Amino acid sequence: DLRPYCPAAWLDEFDNDLSKQKYLAEKEERRAAEAGEAPPRSHPNLALPGHYDPAANIADMDTEGIASQVLFHFSQNGENFPWVGQGLWTIFDFERGAVAYEIYNRWLADFCSVEPARHIGLAYLPTWDIDAAIVEMRRCRESGLKAINFPPPSRPNHIEYNDSRWDPFWAAAAELDMALVTHASGAAHFDYHGGPSGTAIMIFESGGYMARRAVWWLAMSGVFERHPDLRLVITEQFEGWWRQTLHEMDVVGGRFGPDMALAKPPSDYAETNVFIGASFLSPAMAADAERHGYDTNIVWGSDYPHVEGTFLKVDDPTAEPITQLSLRNTFGDVGATAAERMLGTNGIRAFVLDATELRAVADRIGAPSLRTLTTKPASLP
Repeated sequence: DLRPYCPAAWLDEFDNDLSKQKYLAEKEERRAAEAGEAPPRSHPNLALPGHYDPAANIADMDTEGIASQVLFHFSQNGENFPWVGQGLWTIFDFERGAVAYEIYNRWLADFCSVEPARHIGLAYLPTWDIDAAIVEMRRCRESGLKAINFPPPSRPNHIEYNDSRWDPFWAAAAELDMALVTHASGAAHFDYHGGPSGTAIMIFESGGYMARRAVWWLAMSGVFERHPDLRLVITEQFEGWWRQTLHEMDVVGGRFGPDMALAKPPSDYAETNVFIGASFLSPAMAADAERHGYDTNIVWGSDYPHVEGTFLKVDDPTAEPITQLSLRNTFGDVGATAAERMLGTNGIRAFVLDATELRAVADRIGAPSLRTLTTKPASLP
């Protein structure tokens, strides 16, 4: 599907890379068959046409009662960026990386154009070249993409985010109302994660602390003070870190305040400019957010179509969607005001969406009411 978006000068290399990807996929299928294992991507979610077909994607949203969703790459169906593969965050061949990103951005803009209110497409930018990233950002915004895929700090051969050379980028993102959106798997991390529990250690490091680093890099270096309309969304985050992190930032800010020269404590900027994209929101975290006032910062997400998300294709079309059961389990003991924020209005603020338009979509697809979503289910599957 990406091939028609590839510049003519790169088509031969695109086809060579596609052949390589097909060969590797077939090799993995043969290996699994010989080992008597389940075939790769055997989970029903991984074969959904919604990975690449906008009509099927929207149909799944309708079933779930979801009016709008953010679109990342990493779809878990084995289809990669050309040349870059799944190693999107550590790109060393910047020339090919820029071409791959533009190919994907153009395809994604057409995907999102089917029902523009329903999809928040993330622009992938060549952040190793700030000027080029700004140019691509503006082109993507004009094409209909609404936010920016934003890698955490300390990328190889990148300028760090507390450098003033980034100021034109922050200004452009704020001007265009394009939030910066960081995915949990986007952190730079050590290549080696082998041995016992290697995967768990990698997820803990790169998906947790390392992925969150943009919060304090931007808040403590004055980026949000200079660009008060800039918004950062940290997604796929586990719980228990928000209040402690803000407290630690203020402790350091109190000790080294003259060095930072901020008008307010760093936590104030986090509270107004940072959102938590909570794909794994538990009842405990939802209740904690309401109790301690950061229910204004959480944006719930289903993580569709990942196998670890709330979406699950079921055979019975009359059954209550698993996502709605999950939502009722999470928000059953939360007040309506806090639930409404975390399920809708925070996302509208974070991504500057049209609330009236989304209300009409929700009505049209028969989305569940707030009363339903704050009613605990009698039992769980």
